[in-house]
Formats: sequence, C-alpha cells, structure tokens
Amino acid sequence: MQTKKIMKIAIFSVLMIFQNSLQPQNKSEFSFDSTPKQNTISVTIGGDFITNGTFPAVIGERVDQFVTRIFNVAKSERVGTTANAEQREIIFNQLADFTKREIQIKRVNGQTLTIDLEKYRLTGNYSQNPYLQNDDVILFPFNERERNFVFITGAVNRTSKFQFVEGDKLEDALLFAGGVDKGIDKVTSAEISRLDASGEKETKTVVNLSDNPALRRGDRVTVIGEETFRRDFRVTVAGEVSRPGAVTISKSSSTLKEVIEKAGGFLPSADLSRAELLRGANVFKSTLFSEELDQFLMNRMAEITPEDSMNLAVDNKLRFIRGNGVIDFAKISDTSSSASKFSVRNGDYIHVPEKLNLVYVYGQVYNPGYIAFIADKGVDYYIAKADGKGQNARDEIYLIKGKSRSWTKIDKEVSYTIEPGDVIWLPKEPIRTFSYYLDRVMAISSIVTALATVLLLVIQFKK
Repeated sequence: MQTKKIMKIAIFSVLMIFQNSLQPQNKSEFSFDSTPKQNTISVTIGGDFITNGTFPAVIGERVDQFVTRIFNVAKSERVGTTANAEQREIIFNQLADFTKREIQIKRVNGQTLTIDLEKYRLTGNYSQNPYLQNDDVILFPFNERERNFVFITGAVNRTSKFQFVEGDKLEDALLFAGGVDKGIDKVTSAEISRLDASGEKETKTVVNLSDNPALRRGDRVTVIGEETFRRDFRVTVAGEVSRPGAVTISKSSSTLKEVIEKAGGFLPSADLSRAELLRGANVFKSTLFSEELDQFLMNRMAEITPEDSMNLAVDNKLRFIRGNGVIDFAKISDTSSSASKFSVRNGDYIHVPEKLNLVYVYGQVYNPGYIAFIADKGVDYYIAKADGKGQNARDEIYLIKGKSRSWTKIDKEVSYTIEPGDVIWLPKEPIRTFSYYLDRVMAISSIVTALATVLLLVIQFKK
C-alpha cells in the first residue's frame, strides 16, 4: 500500500515537471524560441532580410507580427554590441531598410502568396498580412532603390520615395505620400516626369487624379495644387498691455498698431520709451541659410582688423538672437506715423516694460543701487546720491542707456540727459604693485637695448 502511494507521488511529480518545461520562461522576452513549443509552427525566412533561417512562430501569428519579432531579436544582437549611440543609429537604419513590398510566401501545398506589408501598415487590409502556416517560406525580394522607385512630391502630406511594384497606380503613390494635403486648394491633377534610358530626355505629362493612371519604374510625380497661406501666424505681446499673450495676425499685412489694439492697448504704467519689438532667428529660418553662413558672407570681403572681427561676431550674434525694430512706441496711435504702419511678422515678440522711474548707479561708489529719477539732474547728482566715488574709482564715468545698452564715456564739459532705466558705472582703478612697474621698466629697457644694438650695427655698416 505504501509502495503504491510513493509511485503515485513520483508519477505526479514527473508530470508537473514535464508540464512546466512546456511553458515559456519569460513571456515578455522576445527571442527566436520564446514561443510555447506545443503551439508553434516552423517558418523560414529567406532573401534580403536581416537574418535568414527557420524559426518558430505561434499558431495564429500573422506575417507582420512574426517578421517584427524576428527583426527585433536580430537587431538587438547586431546593434547591442555597439557602444557608440550614433553608430548604433546608423546600423539600425541600415538593418531596417529591407523591402516590405512584393514579399512572397510559399506554402507546402504549392500555393504562392504575394503580400505588401507597406500597404497593410497604411490601410489595415489584412489580405496583405495573412496568418502563417506550418513550413511557410517568406522570401524578401532584393530592391535596387536608385532605379526601382517612384518619387512623389507637391500637394501631398509628405514627400515620399517608395519601391515600385508592377501594377502601381497614382492612387498607390498618393497612399505612400499620406494622401493629398487638404490645406492646399484645387488639387485635381498631377505632373508625371519620365526620363528615357539615357537619363537625358525628360517627358512630362499632366494627368487628372481621378483618372488614376498606371505608373512606371522611375516616375517622378508632382501633385499640383494652389498653395495657401492659412497658417497660425501670431506675435507675442508681453508687459504693460491690457491683454498680454499671443495675438493672431495675417501673413504680412498686420501692423503694429493693430496688434497693440488687439492686446487691449497700453496700460498707464507702460514705459513706451523702453518698449521693444524683437525679431529673432525666425527671420533667418531656412535650410540653406544659417547664422554661420551669414558670418562667412559678412567676412568674405570685409577689410577689418581681428579685433573688429570679434566685435562684428558679437553684433551679428545679437542680430540673430534679438533683431529689434527701431520704433517709437509713443507714436503708434498716430496713424500717419511710421510706427503705426510698422509691419509685424510671425514670431515677433513685443515687450512693453513697466515705467521704471529709477537710475542704477554701481561700480566704485560707496552705496550702489537704484536712485529715484528726477528730471534734469545730471550724472554728479546720482553719484552723490550713491554716497560718492570710492577711493579706488578711476577718473572715468560711463553712462549706459537703459534701452539700447549703448555706452557713453562722460565728458565733464558736456551735459548729458539722464533717463529712467539708465545705468551709471564707475570703473575701478587697477592696483599697480612695485613688481608691475619693474616689469614695465625691464620691458622698455629691452626694447631700448635692441634699438641701440640695431643703430650700432647700422653705424658700423656705414663705416
């Protein structure tokens, strides 16, 4: 009795071990053999694919699921050994560039299916993505992309160059181009450009989209339509206006006056003397034009010193970052003024600061900081309000204008207009030690000695 009980337990244990061995160890892990063995079939991949061979597939698995799984495993093995991220991206793009059209599936019963995974992924048509059967052979064709192609551009959602398959029509090209761009008007025709075998003679034919003509290998299709400029043109107004934020405008005919009116007008606290319209890098936005190219063009025929070249580089950088319009905002309400007629552009930024009835004094003064602005007061007044010059102050004073940041060295014999927001800076006299003057004396002595030597040689030569 005891022996029978032990035998039952042993048999039960063996069955449990056998059942567990049939289960996948990690269902979330993709691998060539991660499918449950009792539910698998064998499928062979051949042709121009990342890997060739026979692999297990799950019963009920479609071609695209199977191909994607095998590709991901093979990709991980190939790319995973490369440490450089940029190199991994290059390798991945090369591996992923396999043909997804005109794929053949050969079956043991002699049947051959031709499927198009590109079309399946765009349309969801399952006839292009059938279920796999045991011993199916999937053959990926080789494709010479520089000759076996159709190119489509123009009034479509994306320019596309795709593999040509015999029987392709214009509607197929439109499918691969994401369809007609609905933002373009009157899209009813296309121009088909064809080259002869020499590549020298071009034939152009205009066709109706509704005719859906057949295409040929190497065709270049331009879908024709009337471009529209219904874009989200806008500028941003910030600061002392009633309704700050984005303001919608037309492409090029909206004026600064109209923008300020849409923003609700200026608040009483607005300092129009320091208001700015900034036009940044969006003005130069182009695939062929850049800040670096502009700098090269500027320098090509310039006759300036290296020091001036550095200054030009700084000024050019500022021009790209914040090219500002020279505008008198106080005259915007005057319809006859150039300020009211100033044409705004998409991406412009208008800043209207709050009135700042202060002047900032800093540098070599005893109490640097903001001083209340008083009209008709000069530089000496504001320095005195900052408790006067420090003992290390250089005998120089600079006035920096609040809006333009332009610098002016103060001449005591000249009267200057101080405005709210201006800055007054007093530089520090550098400390000169004995060794500093000694170094200068030695340098001058060396120059004098060299000149004396040259003069002596000249005299000796004349003798």
